[in-house]
Amino acid sequence: MDKIQTVCDSKIRVYTGDSHTVSRISAGMVFLSRDIVAAGRICHKPKEKLAECKINELKENISLLNKIGKLLRDEPSLGRVIATKKCINIGGINGCKLVKDLGYLILQNVSNADIDVDRICLAVERSNQLKRKTRIVEGSYTRPKHDVELSLLSGELVLCMAGLYHMMNGWAGSASPINLSDIRIVMPA
Repeated sequence: MDKIQTVCDSKIRVYTGDSHTVSRISAGMVFLSRDIVAAGRICHKPKEKLAECKINELKENISLLNKIGKLLRDEPSLGRVIATKKCINIGGINGCKLVKDLGYLILQNVSNADIDVDRICLAVERSNQLKRKTRIVEGSYTRPKHDVELSLLSGELVLCMAGLYHMMNGWAGSASPINLSDIRIVMPA
């Protein structure tokens, strides 16, 4: 996420990733640390609404969640530690459980959204040809000379934006919504 935020000037608010699954803990950590909603493939789709008592617990501990988010921003390696633990006691409150409950709430809202995120993830994952075209289209700022990984990430991001644009504007038909056929790029003079 750090690389993508660097390329996009910290303006990303939702991401689908490249077909990786999103767990409750990772959705919570990405939201707390980067203020980004993880909308990738959901491992275990929420079947029930989050209990009212858990929502109240989240509301009561917003300041603690903000501190966890700041800690994750300052020390990203701690995310792996938080993700592997079942309980991290912070003043009598289980910090891991709070982050998981927040992630559950995020994933619940994502799974209720109208956008077919799974289809977008599949198309981006399988389309190396489109990634090559995107690298040509996207411009020089996001096309580093030596960092191929960053170039692929930026290509996937452009493709995801094109797919979301088409799906939000009523894409119909059997063809993939992820294409650059009607996307116009305006270059400043």
